[in-house]
Amino acid sequence: MPSDETRRILKLFGVAVTNLEDAASPAERARWSSELAARLREVHDLIERLEATS
Repeated sequence: MPSDETRRILKLFGVAVTNLEDAASPAERARWSSELAARLREVHDLIERLEATS
């Protein structure tokens, strides 16, 4: 069963993807692109932690 941390990370990642997809201006796209990159690093770190515990 996913932990609360896993759920939080994946939810925020999904929000960032959706907001980037919906961004209308170049500034908004740049903001969400940066946010998405940060969230993707969190997902990557989560995967590494999960692999280390298996």
